[in-house]
Amino acid sequence: MNSWKSYLSRVARGRDHAEDLSRKEAEALFTAWLEGALPELVAGAFWVAYRIKGESLEELQGFHDALRGHLSLLSRPGRLLPVVFASYNGTRRRANLLPLLALTLTRCGVPVVVHGPDLTTVPSPPSPDPMTETTVYSAQIFEQLGLASASNLAEVDTLLHLQGFAYLPLSAWLPGLQRIFALRESLGIRSSVHTLLKILHPFALHEAVVCAAVTHPPYLQRLQEFFSLTGIPALCFRATEGEPFANPQRRPDLFACQQGSAKLLITKDEAPTSQLTDLPENTVSATSTFTLGVLTGQYPLPRPLAEQAAALLLMSGRCSDLASARGLLRHTFSRIAA
Repeated sequence: MNSWKSYLSRVARGRDHAEDLSRKEAEALFTAWLEGALPELVAGAFWVAYRIKGESLEELQGFHDALRGHLSLLSRPGRLLPVVFASYNGTRRRANLLPLLALTLTRCGVPVVVHGPDLTTVPSPPSPDPMTETTVYSAQIFEQLGLASASNLAEVDTLLHLQGFAYLPLSAWLPGLQRIFALRESLGIRSSVHTLLKILHPFALHEAVVCAAVTHPPYLQRLQEFFSLTGIPALCFRATEGEPFANPQRRPDLFACQQGSAKLLITKDEAPTSQLTDLPENTVSATSTFTLGVLTGQYPLPRPLAEQAAALLLMSGRCSDLASARGLLRHTFSRIAA
């Protein structure tokens, strides 16, 4: 207990005076947190302290070390690296196109895992009200499309072999982290756990591509540094409402982190997309219908999503370069917005 009080006194001194923990100290702290060894009051204090201070690169590595030490790992489902998305935010102002991106990749033969909240913890959509914003979660869209959630890692393995896609609720994967994550609802603020979720995947360390999107610009550099240090393959970019899909109106810079370095793979759009697909309203039903419509050729695949998919096809090993990745998408999808 004294060590936690000492750690807290160092990290809870405000933005200008807080100290960073070492990697080993951060690992010990987060291990205790995962195992339920921190008193509730202390856990809440750490949550708020890191919301104010932010986590250093060493602390992020230590937190990640603790999580990896509690993981049961999946085997890679085949030759290609699976692509992993963390989808916890949902969208409020525009259609959630993360499920469309995920299923675009599976249509091209790349295995995909999306992890996020359990449907039982996702609020039910309220009665339609044009004056009220509704949050639409990826889990709701996958359910509407008839794609079952896995209840454990063994089911993820089965689903990947059967359909090339699996949705993995956090509670079925890391219940200790789910318990910590629930503090978001109690305290009403985000913290370092949200950054951790973006970098986490259930395979051996270098056996998956993480699609990591951030809201705040400083974290874009932080994640590139993290993935470069760990060697975890990752695509990093600015998120769309916190979700890891490219803005369908103006694609951001896409940075590829591979083999210990980060490089700009695809540059951002300098102007709005010239032919913008008529996107659906932000409801589960409308977005699910649109997703099916793109997959069946009724609507064009938005160009920014096609470019993001091309980057991930390359990084997964499905294609040897961006040109062949774009060619595969043109062959697979009869319509791609200009």
